[in-house]
Amino acid sequence: MNRGHKSAVALAHQFIANALPENGVAVDATAGNGNDTVFLAEKMPKGTVYSFDIQPEALAQTKVLLEKQGLSNVKLIHDGHQNIDSHLSGPVDAAMFNLGYLPKGDHSITTKPDNTVVALDKVTKMLKVGGRISLIVYTGHPGGLDELMAVENYLSGLDSLSYWVTGLKFINRPPTAPVSFFVERVI
Repeated sequence: MNRGHKSAVALAHQFIANALPENGVAVDATAGNGNDTVFLAEKMPKGTVYSFDIQPEALAQTKVLLEKQGLSNVKLIHDGHQNIDSHLSGPVDAAMFNLGYLPKGDHSITTKPDNTVVALDKVTKMLKVGGRISLIVYTGHPGGLDELMAVENYLSGLDSLSYWVTGLKFINRPPTAPVSFFVERVI
């Protein structure tokens, strides 16, 4: 990556990093290839990361990455992120969502708008004051634009006194470039 290029993932990591105490609690709502899970686990060596995915191969890839890094502070959960409250009750310092499909996986298996909004609602309510959520919405697949609209609709309804919410779209990239959202609970 050249120095002038910022990816959506790099921006999400930068935003989330400031909300991670070393003994905190974080959620990777979509384990995928495991990069966000590893990022969270490294930043919180005495904390706990809950990493969700519905695909066993995603969790297996994540487990391999964690083992390579010597990280053991992660709970890998084979379940949809909409069931987060079955696995933890909060409070949560941070959560990360990378929405779409598993890179190099079955592109017909994607996150779903309804499940994502349920998960987002649950984790938003678990968020500590000062806690943060990042969402990267990939729109270049069937259903991606619907998910973007559902996420934006949910976030626009959050109380502006309690939550700071912003969106970021790269306007000089293809129309299918990911759209990012950043949320911070302020009271």
